[in-house]
Amino acid sequence: MTSSSGGKAALRAGGQNVSVALWRSMRPGQWQKNLIAFAPLLFSAGSGWDSSDGALAVRLFGWASLAFVVLCLAASGGYLLNDARDVGADRLHPTKQDRPIAGGLLPIDGAIASGLGLIFAALTIAAYVSAPLFYTIGAYALVTIAYTLMLRRFAGLDVVAVATGFVLRVVAGAEVIDMPVSSWILVCTALGAAYVVLVKRAQERQLLHDEADEHRASQRVYGESGAACAARGVALVTVVAYAMYTWMAPNLPANHAMVVTVPLVAFGLVRYRVTAMRSPERNADELIARDPVLLLTVAIFAIVAFVVLTMAR
Repeated sequence: MTSSSGGKAALRAGGQNVSVALWRSMRPGQWQKNLIAFAPLLFSAGSGWDSSDGALAVRLFGWASLAFVVLCLAASGGYLLNDARDVGADRLHPTKQDRPIAGGLLPIDGAIASGLGLIFAALTIAAYVSAPLFYTIGAYALVTIAYTLMLRRFAGLDVVAVATGFVLRVVAGAEVIDMPVSSWILVCTALGAAYVVLVKRAQERQLLHDEADEHRASQRVYGESGAACAARGVALVTVVAYAMYTWMAPNLPANHAMVVTVPLVAFGLVRYRVTAMRSPERNADELIARDPVLLLTVAIFAIVAFVVLTMAR
């Protein structure tokens, strides 16, 4: 009787351990990336919808939240497939070796099945919502899988793939609330995503030094300082593009009041890079949520932008 009870307890504990490993492999800390799906809702305030209409605001926020959930499912599916494929390299990496799949806490077959299941769930929900959202999530999943299997090996294509994924996140957020999204926002999103990728490559180079070439094929092209230099250039272009958006976009206040948010964007980009390079062992994808200054900057930006868009017209 005691032996039977002990066996059941061990099975329960093992199941709980696998569940925890699966949850960790889904990388919930990186779901913050999908918050960009709310950008169309924010930037359409005052033009696409009236903030005084509380019922409409709540309904639109609910749809944007659904897009966020769908993107989280699809993204987590991609993370599982990525980690299953990278298990060998991750075991040799100073920080990635702690990932559940690399550590043997989650079987590779289980990770692949779970990853495909999450992507299927995301596509199913998206299909129920609308055909455009289904196509967008499908495109996002294809880009993610292509990145995992091939695109990340090539310098430049890795940046384009990640930037495309972020643009599709914004498009998904616009489709669920049935609001047009400015081409300026898409351009700024792509540039910002490219900047994040290049900072990550520079951070990886600083952490691994010459071993970075063995861990990631694209590092052989970026070289010792290529990613860092490119990141600085892209940051400058991003700020200029966003400044032009605040001044020229027809859906923004005619008094150009949105220009007050430009310094916040510039500061956020600089802060992100400085924080990432100061602690190369930290996951750059989770910096915003873990750095109080960055988190405060994002919050202030959202508040100021909302106030300007709704009250300064």
